[in-house]
Amino acid sequence: MKTTLRLVLFAILAVLPTTSVFGYWYYVEEYLNNTPISEGGSAATDAFVDCAQLSPTEVEDAFAPSTESAGTPTQGSEGSPALTGLEFGAGDFEVGALEASLYTIKIPYSKRLNERATLQLSVPLTMAIYKDAVFTLSGLEDAQAYGFGLNVGYAWQKFLKSDNVPYRWKITPSAGLYYRDSSDLNLGSFVTNIGLSSSFAWQFSPGWVLNMGNSISTAWNSGIKGYPDPIRDDQQTLVNGLQLYRLLDRWTVNVYFTHTQSLSDIVVDSFQTYGFSAGYKLTQKRSLRLTLLTEEGNGGYKSVRGTLGTTWQF
Repeated sequence: MKTTLRLVLFAILAVLPTTSVFGYWYYVEEYLNNTPISEGGSAATDAFVDCAQLSPTEVEDAFAPSTESAGTPTQGSEGSPALTGLEFGAGDFEVGALEASLYTIKIPYSKRLNERATLQLSVPLTMAIYKDAVFTLSGLEDAQAYGFGLNVGYAWQKFLKSDNVPYRWKITPSAGLYYRDSSDLNLGSFVTNIGLSSSFAWQFSPGWVLNMGNSISTAWNSGIKGYPDPIRDDQQTLVNGLQLYRLLDRWTVNVYFTHTQSLSDIVVDSFQTYGFSAGYKLTQKRSLRLTLLTEEGNGGYKSVRGTLGTTWQF
């Protein structure tokens, strides 16, 4: 009888920590693959930012009068058919009891194909540090994950600058491939994403532009490596937002608000983004851009981050 009781107590003491560790690990796995900083979430964000929002250069090309544009040629003008750049970003994220830091590098590129069509590319690189995400003999330790991707869009503009109208509208189908890997957690994911975005910009007063951006995307997320139950279902995401621009000689500043809604039941299925951005033309063909933003949503999601980048035309 005593031997049986000892065996039962030993089993309870052995199973409880294991259950706790498995439950925590499963929560971390959900966090890695079903939140705004997962590859699926990043793909939906890139589809919106790259295709539904307007960069300061796009706003200047479409709406700034020649006296305000400081001689900057448009993307479609002869001698300046392409635009590229480099952007660095950093931020902190919190979902429930879990925290993470994310560092990004983004390489955008666009080329005017004709008077209405533009090819858009972006290559995002990420490094995420998930705090206290791994159990070791010495306690909880941080885990790292690395990712990269490619997003391609074909922007078609309905109204051209030569059209004597105060608004511009473009629609952009896009497709993306994303990969993320974490050797610390023995987890990873491969994501395929397709999207359709719309941007409607209206100059309601000289120097003032309002842009309404909308995007819908579908991501297919396949788990790899030590994944116990790979996610292979598609995940749809809707993003809607407003940007208000003010053009001031060499400066283009804007504030914006976006709402992101996932149509799937995930950890963070709804959140809002509040942002501020400022672009400054250094020369006729080169500019700087600073962006600061904060996010909050359900599931205890909070984020603060910023980006600093440069663009140049050639």
